[in-house]
Amino acid sequence: MKFRSILINLVIAGFWLVSMYWVYNQHYSGPTAIQLAGFQTVNSPQMGNERWYDITMANKKIGYAMNTFGSTPLGYVFKDYSLLRLPMAGVMREILMDFYAVVDTSYALKTFTFGLSSDDYSTNVYGQIAGGNLFLKVMSDSTTTDLVSPAPKGIYLPGTIPLILAAKGFPPGKFQLAGFDPISLSTSDMIIDVGGQTQIVISGRKFDVHKVVVTTSGISSYSFVTSDGMVVREEETGNMAMTLTSKEKALDVPETMHNWDMLKSLAVNAMGQIEDARDCRYLKVELDGIEGAGFSLEDDFQRVVSQSPLMLEIKPEGFRRSSIPATKFLKAQPMVQSDDPRIMLKARQIVGNLKSDSLQIAAITNWVYSNIEKDYAISLPSAIEVLRVKKGDCNEHSALFTALTRSLGIPTKICLGVVYKDGLFYYHAWPAVYLNGRWLPVDPTFGQQTADATHIKLLEGSYESTVGLMRVIGKLTVRIVDSENSRLAEK
Repeated sequence: MKFRSILINLVIAGFWLVSMYWVYNQHYSGPTAIQLAGFQTVNSPQMGNERWYDITMANKKIGYAMNTFGSTPLGYVFKDYSLLRLPMAGVMREILMDFYAVVDTSYALKTFTFGLSSDDYSTNVYGQIAGGNLFLKVMSDSTTTDLVSPAPKGIYLPGTIPLILAAKGFPPGKFQLAGFDPISLSTSDMIIDVGGQTQIVISGRKFDVHKVVVTTSGISSYSFVTSDGMVVREEETGNMAMTLTSKEKALDVPETMHNWDMLKSLAVNAMGQIEDARDCRYLKVELDGIEGAGFSLEDDFQRVVSQSPLMLEIKPEGFRRSSIPATKFLKAQPMVQSDDPRIMLKARQIVGNLKSDSLQIAAITNWVYSNIEKDYAISLPSAIEVLRVKKGDCNEHSALFTALTRSLGIPTKICLGVVYKDGLFYYHAWPAVYLNGRWLPVDPTFGQQTADATHIKLLEGSYESTVGLMRVIGKLTVRIVDSENSRLAEK
């Protein structure tokens, strides 16, 4: 059985966070907050020129980006185009992303389009501000989802923050803006820390820049910005970076890459070994490089037994029972369309005359495992699209499984974390179902009606929660304290 990972989706999540995370025009009071509106416009950002960037991960070139900013009768126009080529298990996967936005003279958003395509999957998002609301249309080959969210004070693109700071003369200090994620329909503060002027050398050329740190949901990016708003370098979590270069050099992206694989380069080191990992029924681990706050480490099948050092026990059969607001885990979501007639029909076809939840869960697990081709998918995972394409990794398996079981009235959530394979822990996604008064982890990617105990949950939620894993990329380590498989447990 080939192993699947969500690392590719962590990369997409990083770009999604940059491209699709909006900033409200709403400032907070407090000793560290700066009201940008109080600063006069002193500069005009540079317009019209194409800016080309190398995209690297772990100092390996994996793609390029190009952006422009110009003036039209409609307003200012911001364009961004990116290409990524990622080596995964000996195969190069290519991703294309394009972004086009119109903003007003204060840089507030008016309209935008966003597109992502790779192999069998493509997604397009259209957005417009009208009547104090943000209207979104998320489109794939087989479905369209409409979303509406209030936007009474205007919203801003992170990509325009350097331009706004340039126009205001880079006021030093910190300020705080309210952000909005249009996919999860949730808010989170964005902290912008503007440093003093310094110098940076790019390809032998010196630039006078300001260092700007933007932190959202505990994830920080570091930008080096010239006085006219040009970003010359940006550094992201996971050893990713964008560096200003020429068009000719940017377009020179390797077709092949030997002796480096993205999956292994970002996997988590395991101290110790687990025999027969897929048969593991109990696991005790010590985690380093992660703080418990902000993560979902407690569950019916996983518990924290020590805070310092941070130690967890995982037992899929469960440590406890719990009561839940079932409706929360039955609702359809933008990418988990459990109320779509196609999902509801397929679920009924799969379970047939089976009545009990446990038998229906087993049938759905077996069907998803047997009918979804195991392949590294690069997508914003949509259950409807997975049902159409029938191909994907753990994200796609989990999204479809969750939609199918929710449509049958079975509360289901998606867990995000790591799972053990051949001496490493790989980032992974899997569902958990609420059965007989407790949460039970299952893994349709592995065909497991009860997921093995090497599944360590860090977060729960749907696609947008993947971004939270970026807080531990390159930091997390796992020490195996104890493990048992089913044969040992029976003795």
